This record gives sequence, structure tokens and C-alpha cells, in this order.
Amino acid sequence: MTISDCLAVLFVLMLLQLLGTHLQVKNYRKTVRKLHKLGNLGVGSSKQRLGAGSVVIISCKSDGTITGGEEMRGFTIFSGFKEIPNIVGRSIYDLKSEYSSLPEKQRKTFKAHLQALEALEIRLHNDAAQAAAVDG
Repeated sequence: MTISDCLAVLFVLMLLQLLGTHLQVKNYRKTVRKLHKLGNLGVGSSKQRLGAGSVVIISCKSDGTITGGEEMRGFTIFSGFKEIPNIVGRSIYDLKSEYSSLPEKQRKTFKAHLQALEALEIRLHNDAAQAAAVDG
């Protein structure tokens, strides 16, 4: 195999990486638009050194009731967003408390979930503070 063959293979691999990245970004945007229609959004992510990373998007009403949630977990571009089971209708505060009380090893599994819930908590707190400032 010559140097030009190696460079051609490398170029093709880079193009495949670019295509994969494009598909993941497109899938992410689609999921964000879908969940944003359901309420406020919180996004969390975690990346393991060895193991699958994940991205979590959770939506909720202004009272903290969860209206939807999806997670993308895996190594490859073929990992799409999947609905998070059994969270719709629950409170972000209760779910955060539940995840936070897990043993540390299990809590690491839900790191992205916790980040998304904390982002929602901050968002709702800031919205409430802004509303109070306008009223007062």
C-alpha cells in the first residue's frame, strides 16, 4: 500500500466521520425542537473514559412537572435518541432527589440526567425571579 493509498483511506474515513457528526447534530436538533414544544428544556451530558457517553434532554412545565425526556447513549452515530421511560408526569425535584440518593456508582449512570434536571431547576428559579422582579 502506497502513501497515496493510505492518504485516500484516511480521507474517506474523515468524510465518514463528518457525515456521522452531521447526522448526530441533525438528530439532536430534531429532538430539541420536539421536546421544546412540550416546555422548558434541560440538557445534560456525560462521557465515560471507557464506555458509552450519553446526552439527556428533559422538558417540563413551569411548575416542574416533566412533560418529556429522551436520551442518546452509545459509541456510534447509530445511537439515536430514545424516550426515557417512567418520567413523564413526575416532578423534576422528586426525580433529582431520587437520583441524588442513589449509591455513587449508580449515580454516575445518571450523571447526564442530573445535569439536565439541575439545568431545569436553575431555569425555573430564574424565570420565577424574573417574574417577581417584573411584578414588584
